[in-house]
Amino acid sequence: MDIRQSKTGRHLADLLNQISTQQECMRADEVQALILALVSGPDEVVMDEWLAEILAGSIATDDTRTQLLDALTQLQQALTTQLAAKIPPALWLYQDEQNQADWSSWCNAYLYALERTDTDWFAREDEAFEDLCYPIMALAGVYDAIEDEPAIMPISAAEKQQLQTLLPDTLLKIYQYWQAVKKTPTTIRRDGEKTGRNDPCPCGSGKKYKACCLQKH
Repeated sequence: MDIRQSKTGRHLADLLNQISTQQECMRADEVQALILALVSGPDEVVMDEWLAEILAGSIATDDTRTQLLDALTQLQQALTTQLAAKIPPALWLYQDEQNQADWSSWCNAYLYALERTDTDWFAREDEAFEDLCYPIMALAGVYDAIEDEPAIMPISAAEKQQLQTLLPDTLLKIYQYWQAVKKTPTTIRRDGEKTGRNDPCPCGSGKKYKACCLQKH
């Protein structure tokens, strides 16, 4: 849905807009994607530990931080309740420069959460699960052409539209997958330090991570 149609989305967007004039902090659609990924996975979610990720260096007053944390906690609880009730989430989407729904930013924020969790979601080498994540990867632009590199897997406009339709159900299935896994835990913790969205990309390109290799994961 358009984020303007959601009261919670508008409130969160207003708080984030108050915090950042340089657009360094996450947008409300990206926050929804990040929190949805977190509550879907196998790790415990402590919301105030993710506040720094969301702010990404932006300055906020103590009062605004308190309001933001309260809004994030409410969103976390609402998404958890919705997924537990087997209801596919209604995604908040901004408009891109062509006035089209910005699926790419939403899906990249979801994938970013996977990069930052303690558990490596793909360490199980479960092909069925990897296939389940395909719509997120495709809509994030992982398979698209980048600069001089050809597309890894060309995706037609018709297929993208179909994946957009399937995405809410896909996200619910990912949550259900991890619920089943948690009953027989075999998850693998990742080693090494995590790279922040606004940190220099470890590939040495000089770009921020969110504008470089994060888009390829």
